[in-house]
Amino acid sequence: MDDKKLINTCLLAGEILMANGSEITRVEDVIMRIGRAAEIDNMQVYALLNGITVSFPSQSLTQMRAIPPRIQTMDMEKIVAVNDLTRQFTAHKIDLDSFHDKLSTVDTNSPTFPVWLQIIGAIFVSMTLMVTITKTAAPINLVLTAFSSGLSYRIYLSIRTRFGMRFFGLFLASLSISLVMLVASHALRSPFSADTVIIGAVMPLVPGVALTNAVREIMAGNFISGQGRMVEALLSVISIGLGIAMLSFFY
Repeated sequence: MDDKKLINTCLLAGEILMANGSEITRVEDVIMRIGRAAEIDNMQVYALLNGITVSFPSQSLTQMRAIPPRIQTMDMEKIVAVNDLTRQFTAHKIDLDSFHDKLSTVDTNSPTFPVWLQIIGAIFVSMTLMVTITKTAAPINLVLTAFSSGLSYRIYLSIRTRFGMRFFGLFLASLSISLVMLVASHALRSPFSADTVIIGAVMPLVPGVALTNAVREIMAGNFISGQGRMVEALLSVISIGLGIAMLSFFY
């Protein structure tokens, strides 16, 4: 077996997992499983949020791969694809060449949802959580929640995709929600409630998975990556809060 191709395959699998929101424990576990399936002795793996190092001491081979923050996102489809391919390789259903080739096409072959479908999903999430959290379902609040959440999520996707500025995108998205509430508060009366609409509209923007991964990292003993993810999630929350608060004094 080609050791250089094997270590490149390990790094590629780890990079895809890390860049798409997987926790450190999963990344290291997948790489170790690949190494054990290839009968690599005393394999060493060290993963951080922005880089992975893999070493084959017996083969005197060590490589590191950087993962720039700008390519990191959240895509469970790609994580599932890497996990499935790893299971096939460890079960010796595919060889190393096939494994590497299929990993190389995960980014292009994994299904992605069109923007309009993501916006519809955000609308349904915001409306459902608005009713669940506030225990109210006034039609005017539901309509405004749907409109403001769809608008804000579209803005967020545009800024993140075009400029790679996630925190600024969250700020502008939440600012748009606050702007809609400013206009609505001067044009509508009860049962309209700005607070109720805001609670629902911001839900698609809240970094719930990031917070969960941060806690999981810390509980697993990966304090460096856990703190990094926690800071990232808190910055997202602050960006959302600043956008809402910017205009909230006027309604």
